Amino acid sequence: MFAATSWWALSLVSALASGCSDDGAGQTATQASSPGTLTTLPGTLSDGTSTGTSTGAPTSTSTTSTGPGEDTLTTTTEAVTTGGPGGPKFDIGGGDLGGIDTDGCSFTPDANLTGTVYAPNLQLPISGALVYVTDGPVEPPVDGVFCSECVKLACDTPNTFTGPDGSFSLPAVSGPNQKLVMQKGQFLRVIDLAVAPGETALPVEQTHLPGQWNPDAGMWIPRIAVYDTDPDKVKNVLAKFGMGQVDGTGALIPGTESFTLVNDDSPTFLENLTEMNKYHIIFVPCATTKFWVGAPNVPDSRRENVKAYVAAGGKWYATDHSNEYIEAPFPDYQEFHAPAMPDIQPAYDSNGLVVDPEMLAWLQALPPALKDIGGGNPTLNNLPGILTRLNYSGIDTISPVIVQDMEGKDIDVGHHTWVEGPCGSCSNPQMIRPMAITGQYGCGRMMYSTFENSSDNHPGLNPQELVLLYMILEIGVCFDKPPPPPPPG
Repeated sequence: MFAATSWWALSLVSALASGCSDDGAGQTATQASSPGTLTTLPGTLSDGTSTGTSTGAPTSTSTTSTGPGEDTLTTTTEAVTTGGPGGPKFDIGGGDLGGIDTDGCSFTPDANLTGTVYAPNLQLPISGALVYVTDGPVEPPVDGVFCSECVKLACDTPNTFTGPDGSFSLPAVSGPNQKLVMQKGQFLRVIDLAVAPGETALPVEQTHLPGQWNPDAGMWIPRIAVYDTDPDKVKNVLAKFGMGQVDGTGALIPGTESFTLVNDDSPTFLENLTEMNKYHIIFVPCATTKFWVGAPNVPDSRRENVKAYVAAGGKWYATDHSNEYIEAPFPDYQEFHAPAMPDIQPAYDSNGLVVDPEMLAWLQALPPALKDIGGGNPTLNNLPGILTRLNYSGIDTISPVIVQDMEGKDIDVGHHTWVEGPCGSCSNPQMIRPMAITGQYGCGRMMYSTFENSSDNHPGLNPQELVLLYMILEIGVCFDKPPPPPPPG
């Protein structure tokens, strides 16, 4: 999580993911009406599947008085924690990676700003976004891969985090020449604002995250490189998030994207670490690597580039058929089903569960129109249950990965599980397995899902796209203290 309300993230945000479906050859006659073979999750979850949860932090409350009859500002300080045995907790809508230092510092609010932080598309609410007001300078993100450590706000800086529905209420001090700052990972927007006394409801035009890198306009986004695959069109998901324009079918309109499309004909890009380091996030969807020469083998030089990129602070995303680009650089983090050839045929659908509580709260808070986009897509009407379509891989286990931090303390940087479910095409089809995971490696993080989410053009964001968007936003948070080095090997 973010620190309590005195920390803000100069950090990366990954963008989204999709997957690759084959032409369906070889699928069984018992498949469900949706593509692939459907396996239903039993009513109870298995224990020990998620390795990224953390325990709650103890809190203390202090009240600052400013005089008789005047308003007071009460703040809650949460103890510092880096999570429980499952590893560091990512930013998931609250704050527990740092405390508020209010000693000798107070302010008297005479204004209150309310609103909802949205994605660049002005439709998708953003959970856990930092919102604050300042009259000082705002440090922009570094343009290129970097190790993201949190920066402490001054204790008299009014600040808050959005709730699961993206809404916020921010007590502030009225006056001209102030800046309203909204940030989620490395999506950062700064607008000039004269704060009026009393209540002010801010319009969505002032409270949405940016969709382009435009420092002159107070807008910064992650530098993103996406392999231009078909199927598994991550580019469409990014565009629907607001980082490009889409046509009536939900397809990216070429030339409108605010990210870099990489030709998927060859792996040349991954053989140039200098080029890779220009980007905060790199997406390798499943259709990317499937037909590369030598696939699914990963050459040593390419594997080492991926490790170096992530260790330096990069965010790395791969999905189903591209599982070798998780397994080869990070073999100690997970065990894929049939590791000699981890791709699975036929593709399977799975009735899984969202097991991360903050992700679940966000999905539950979405408006009805975003929970059911029609067109034959799955819905979010049965949460915490979620149907994942076109899974092409299975994960047998995820393992603790123990490293020592700068203080010599053991830290588990292994995977956190967001969604889990059964694998109908695996040898044990009823076994509950991780399906969407994120882990930490040095200053960076990696993300993987067994399922795809955007093989066919469609308007709106389906449940798999929403799940992956949330994960990508959450793994972009800063570190409250220097992260531990990568595990050896």
